Amino acid sequence: MMLQLNPMIPIVRVSDKMEGYAFLVIDYSQEHHILFTCAMDNGEIWNLNNKEIRFQKNISMDRKSINYED
Repeated sequence: MMLQLNPMIPIVRVSDKMEGYAFLVIDYSQEHHILFTCAMDNGEIWNLNNKEIRFQKNISMDRKSINYED
């Protein structure tokens, strides 16, 4: 299943703290991780699984810090 995210979700890639926006979700089945297609701030497009990304900080949602640990 593919689902377009509207609005896009601001994310941070855990490995290098690169910020970007998730704009598409791909769910193959219950045996696989959910994949997010993300446009990174450096212009690259990546398919990242849900373990590789986190929400960006958002003070208005009381998300003042990001935990990058698994």
